[in-house]
Amino acid sequence: MRQDIKLSLFKLTVLQLLALLQNVIEKFTGNANFPTPPFSIAQMEAKYTELKDAVAAATEGGLLQRKLRDDLVLEVRDMLRVQADYVRQIANGNGTILATSGFALRRAPEPIEVVDIPQNVKARSTYEEGTIKLSWGRTVGARIFRVERAEGDPTLPTTVWSSVTQTTRQSVDVANLVPYQAYYFRVVAMGAHTEGKPSDVVLGRAA
Repeated sequence: MRQDIKLSLFKLTVLQLLALLQNVIEKFTGNANFPTPPFSIAQMEAKYTELKDAVAAATEGGLLQRKLRDDLVLEVRDMLRVQADYVRQIANGNGTILATSGFALRRAPEPIEVVDIPQNVKARSTYEEGTIKLSWGRTVGARIFRVERAEGDPTLPTTVWSSVTQTTRQSVDVANLVPYQAYYFRVVAMGAHTEGKPSDVVLGRAA
C-alpha cells in the first residue's frame, strides 16, 4: 500500500514548526535516502537558528520583532513544503523511506472488514424484451457486487445459486431471459478482504 507524509503546516504552532524542522534536520543528516535535498542541511540549520532567535526576540519585543518572526514562519513553512515534495518524489509511496525523513506519516485508512448485506433489492422488467433490471441500495464496505440466480426453488436449502454477473454499480441489467418466466435473484456484496451475506431473494419477470 502506498503511503504519504502528513504535513498540515498551518496547524502547527511556532514551537511545533521549530520542532519539526529540527527533526527533519536530524533525519536528513547522513541519510543516504535523501542525498541532494533542495535545501541543504546547513541552510535548514541556519533557518532554524533564525526562527528560534526571532521567537525569543518577539516574546519581549514589539511589533517589528513579531513581524520578523511571522515572516520567518512563512519561510520555514515554504522550506518544509519543498523538502516534503522532494521526500515524496524520492520515496514514491514507500513507507519505509518516508519514515526516515523526519516528517510524520499520514495514517492509512483502516480497511473495512465487515461488509453489509445489500438492502432494498428490486427486480423490474424493462422496455427491452427478455431483460430484468436489478437495483439495490448503498452497501457499507462493498467494492463490487455479485448477482446470483437460483437454479430451482430458492426456498430449498439444496438450491444451487449461479453467478450471473459482477458490477461495481448499484444496478445491473440481466438479459437473455425468457419473457414472463419467474426468475429469482439475490445480491452478494464483496469488500477488499471478505464478502458479506446474500441479500433477500427477489422475484423478477422479463417482459
